[in-house]
Amino acid sequence: MSLYSDSTQPGSAAIPIVAPTAEKDSSKNSVLNSKTRTCRNLIIHGYCKYEGKGCEFKHDISKTTSPPNGPEITKSTKLSVNSPVFKPANVLSTIPPEVVNAPPFIPKNNQVNPTSVPGSPQQQLFYDSGDQDMSSYDSTTGHYSSQLSSASFLMSSVNSASQGLNALANSFASLGLNNSTTDFVVPDTLQETSPNNMNFFSTSNQMDQMEPFLYQSQKAILPQPLQYHLYSSPLSHVSNLHPHQKTIHAFFMSDNLREELQRKNDVTLRSVNAKDLNLPEEIHVYHSLYPLDFRQEKSIKNFGYPSWAYKSICSVDGRVYSLRRIGGFRLTNELAMSSIENWRRIRHANIVSIREAFTTKAFGDHSLVVVYDYHPLSQTLFDKHFSSLHTPNQLIQGGVSGDNVPESVLWSYIIQLTSAIKTIHSTGLAARMIESTKILITNKNSRIRVNCCGILDMINYDGGKNIPHYQQDDLLNFGKLIISLACNSLSSVHNPKSIDFISRHYSPDFKNVTLYLLSKPSPTKSIDDVVTMIGTRILHEINGVHHYNDFLESELSQELENGRLVRLLCKFGFINERPEFDMDPSWSETGDRYLIKLFRDYVFHQVDEHGYPVIDMSHVLVCLNKLDAGIDERIMLVSRDEQSCLIVSYKEIKNCIDSAFRDLSRK
Repeated sequence: MSLYSDSTQPGSAAIPIVAPTAEKDSSKNSVLNSKTRTCRNLIIHGYCKYEGKGCEFKHDISKTTSPPNGPEITKSTKLSVNSPVFKPANVLSTIPPEVVNAPPFIPKNNQVNPTSVPGSPQQQLFYDSGDQDMSSYDSTTGHYSSQLSSASFLMSSVNSASQGLNALANSFASLGLNNSTTDFVVPDTLQETSPNNMNFFSTSNQMDQMEPFLYQSQKAILPQPLQYHLYSSPLSHVSNLHPHQKTIHAFFMSDNLREELQRKNDVTLRSVNAKDLNLPEEIHVYHSLYPLDFRQEKSIKNFGYPSWAYKSICSVDGRVYSLRRIGGFRLTNELAMSSIENWRRIRHANIVSIREAFTTKAFGDHSLVVVYDYHPLSQTLFDKHFSSLHTPNQLIQGGVSGDNVPESVLWSYIIQLTSAIKTIHSTGLAARMIESTKILITNKNSRIRVNCCGILDMINYDGGKNIPHYQQDDLLNFGKLIISLACNSLSSVHNPKSIDFISRHYSPDFKNVTLYLLSKPSPTKSIDDVVTMIGTRILHEINGVHHYNDFLESELSQELENGRLVRLLCKFGFINERPEFDMDPSWSETGDRYLIKLFRDYVFHQVDEHGYPVIDMSHVLVCLNKLDAGIDERIMLVSRDEQSCLIVSYKEIKNCIDSAFRDLSRK
């Protein structure tokens, strides 16, 4: 649609621009052509450059100055004693001599671009002066530009931008708009910057000098592309509203949860060129491998072999899984692969589920690959609590630090690990992976999962003969992990002052559980005793889990409402503006469908008293929710030509939509 039109629509709020009539022009010219009025150029500038060139005002006052580089003005007449005295309409009765004798304004840019044409119709001088070096207004670009360059102001090369700034700023300064008498000068640093490297964000001091005339005490910030998938947080002064009031944020899930889910989706969809990282295109039924650990040094401490983790997509079900590769492993006993079947049957909230295991030579060696469920944005306990290691015994010697893990978080870890170990030991297996580098934190609610289970059972296959011994090691490693987290030091297990530190800063129940887990292995030591010792703490954990479940259900209910609105919008899209249906080109414009079209205009195409579109998301959501509920509230629908009005209820509109949609569905 064109921005300007020659005619206005009926009922439009636009004001037509009409050219002045000839009668008004003649009457105005008759006043301006008076021979008795003295030319104001003589009063203001001391001369008139249009004298003898069409200016019809009086020029019989002696001149003290002449235009710079201009033609000499000859005196045609002398000042008569009997001439009438000029009396200006303003308050000043006399003109100060310093104004009359003021030197003419000479801009700093004295060079003239030979390619510029002063009299070109595309340019109009915005400063009344005889010099051709002044900046001009370019009607084709819609802004001021310097005649020294044909580029746009502040968007061309730096030299032309500097000249345009100086000319415009000094012209404003001559009018007295700024109290400062310092000339406006663009800094040298800005002038020497190449146009390709101009960065207005890093020149705050330069922009401060531009503020008085151009930016009105605002920083010059270039527009940046908006991220429309993000929503701003609710403002503080509209957060506490009445029960019947709602903001736009009340119709969507909270910002923190939405951003976390979006980041997880972003990580899940990441990909990399396999050839760049020397990765195979496909392994078994898995493709699109993406490394989850970019560290070059691979430790052999846990498995005895170097290991890698990849994200991949299964070509069977299209889901994303995590692959744990054990490099350089040769399978010597085929029965070792059967041990994975017992792990596949375990489904626990605090254990990363195992899907399958296989061997491959796709990486150029004999490798064992174990497939697990993928949890995006997960981090290990080591990365969260021990990534920036302190010096040994720093916390024990120096006292409590702000980096200490709260006891409530430690109890949550203990309860979740106890539940996972209880399930593993009940099936006759051993975790053998209770350490900080193999326990994942999968969300911000301190949800942890034991990872890499079952790998050591295949690498060190013994037919399950040493399972009781491995179960005792699980309890001992469990205690070492807890004391390391409490003291915030990996070496605290070997420090005798660790228990004293726990006694001073944690509860007696926490200390008793830690001492029991660190006690010597015995046939009577089992995970069931730990469950008994933490029984009262389990109730607090269950309470917290239920509260978090209520929060997620509340957030889900809000998105559920949005799902209903999407279904309504889909029905609108099927019905409105349909070209033809049942051999009737005007099907969508007649009958009940016309009512639906008017309701669409009522919801989405409203305008204000000035004719501007009303972009009100709350109005749209409220109307669609009322429509989906089918309430009896009545509204007035106005046709586009404003010649007819209909008063209908939301219930009637809903029946019309359902009827029209059923007609489309039957065909």
